[in-house]
Amino acid sequence: MPTFRIDDRELTVPEGTTVLQAALANGVEIPHYCYHPGLSIAGNCRICLVEIEKFPKPAIACNTVVSEGMVVHADGPGAAKLRRRVMEYLLANHPLDCPICDQAGECKLQDYAYRFGQPTTRFVEEKEHGPKRRELGPHVVFDWERCIKCTRCIRFCEEVPKTGELAMLLRGVREEIGVFPGKPLDNPYSGNVVDLCPVGALTLREFRFRSRVWFLADVPSVCPGCARGCSTRLGTFRNEIYRITPRANQAVNRWWICDEGRLWGERLQAA
Repeated sequence: MPTFRIDDRELTVPEGTTVLQAALANGVEIPHYCYHPGLSIAGNCRICLVEIEKFPKPAIACNTVVSEGMVVHADGPGAAKLRRRVMEYLLANHPLDCPICDQAGECKLQDYAYRFGQPTTRFVEEKEHGPKRRELGPHVVFDWERCIKCTRCIRFCEEVPKTGELAMLLRGVREEIGVFPGKPLDNPYSGNVVDLCPVGALTLREFRFRSRVWFLADVPSVCPGCARGCSTRLGTFRNEIYRITPRANQAVNRWWICDEGRLWGERLQAA
């Protein structure tokens, strides 16, 4: 049980806990995109950079294990400068289409850009453009220009349903999330990649452009689709269900929900 200090707090955590896990478990906010508690650690978005005393350079909090006596600066001017630099990089080619993006209102890129980003941009060149409205499967639509390459969706398909349809294709600035030829994203849990996406790169075909998220009331519920009883949230507006998303419940469905449960409201409306 190592004891360490993060900003002005002293914490004791189980052996093997990362700085980010310790911070989140104790109410200390460190921004993150690629990290998710239900997935393996990739450490590729870099927004969780922190300063650690006696470390020769900044470290990513999601993949740095706490050690005895460690001193972490997660909320100082140094960390703030690092986050501004990362945000500037992530926004260099990101389209300014928040008004028409389904993720607007619950977008981590939007939130962090407001809180940690620069007030203006130094990027005056033409942004890179790529495929939009690409259907990866029957339910998931991909927008290349919005993707920040966090790989949450790829890791989910490899680790949860273990179907592995998604991969990172091409190189450099042209990298894109894609499916293998003849193998669409059609596993029984495919809709979860939309929930996992921290930006608006992956959207659910059945929900696209139906409602702005700030109009929706999230009502805790239980999926009636089968005997498992997965915990869900009903996104409702004017007594109509617009979407169904999973509600974390480690004893039943963890963070996920199957597509049958996600879309049972669509089937009721069709009937």
